[in-house]
Amino acid sequence: MDADVPLPAPFNYRINAKCDIKFNSIVEEKTIAAQHSAARVVIVIPTLNECEAVGKVVAAVNSAMGGYDYRLLIVDGHSTDGTDQIAKEMGATVIYQRGKGYGDALKTGFVHARKGLGAKILVMLDADMTYDPKHIPSLVTPILEGKADMVVGNRFAAMQQGAMPFINRIGNRVLRLVAKLALGLNVYDTQSGMRAFKSTLLDSMNLEAVGMPLAMEMLAEAHAVDARIIEVPISYMPRVGETKLHPIKDGGRILGTTVRLMFDIRPLLFFGSIGTFLGVVGLLLHDLTLPTEFAHLVFPYLFLIGATLLFLLGFIIFLINKVRKRK
Repeated sequence: MDADVPLPAPFNYRINAKCDIKFNSIVEEKTIAAQHSAARVVIVIPTLNECEAVGKVVAAVNSAMGGYDYRLLIVDGHSTDGTDQIAKEMGATVIYQRGKGYGDALKTGFVHARKGLGAKILVMLDADMTYDPKHIPSLVTPILEGKADMVVGNRFAAMQQGAMPFINRIGNRVLRLVAKLALGLNVYDTQSGMRAFKSTLLDSMNLEAVGMPLAMEMLAEAHAVDARIIEVPISYMPRVGETKLHPIKDGGRILGTTVRLMFDIRPLLFFGSIGTFLGVVGLLLHDLTLPTEFAHLVFPYLFLIGATLLFLLGFIIFLINKVRKRK
């Protein structure tokens, strides 16, 4: 062979730009397919007398999850309208919760999904058609791509008219503000019931709530261990069937849980806030003319000493939590 004739580069298949784009597209599709099959996704749906909608939800989940390794887990609260039978007939795995409440059902599902079904990614969803299962891939993808540990669906991005009563909208805004100030959560829709997260997060979250406050508790516990939390837009539709949400009662419980979480997760802020209040009261009492000289001398200093002790207590608990977190 003539030495002056250059040999073609081996395995050089990039003939033109069109073929190159097609080749890269095939590689990308195969990579995505491999990601889908590598991580089992379990969709956990709590139900209680949802016969009108559960069949539609199951069918929509099956349609949306083509190409994924997934399981659909129904956690039924002993429905009396045949909800569990409808789900079974449509191929869903059905288990029954021993306790009561929305949060208890989800926690029961999380444990079974991880230990019994081998879940790597857990997805929360309601059985009343308020959430569209077509958005599940949008929640799961950032986790598969390593961009997030928890993905929350933001209902306010595409909420249909009549999907959420006015009082619920106000309540959600109040809870969002409280969560930001008290817990440091930068999440717009803190009460969204459609979210996905790595199953390994369960090892780091101390979930105690058995009712609606579980949604806030999950975010706070995940944030406390520096989990990457992002939001994606989803739609929100009017529910099918009767609502089980009690805005005033459930809102009060969520606020109570937020205070407890603030005590557990941000003790310095919790005790510091109370201490600041007592300190201000002490200073005001010092400037006021009290009935007796004794009261004028004692009460202001009692409040100021109490404020100082609370600051110190909060700081000590903060340091203890820091040490435990490092361990």
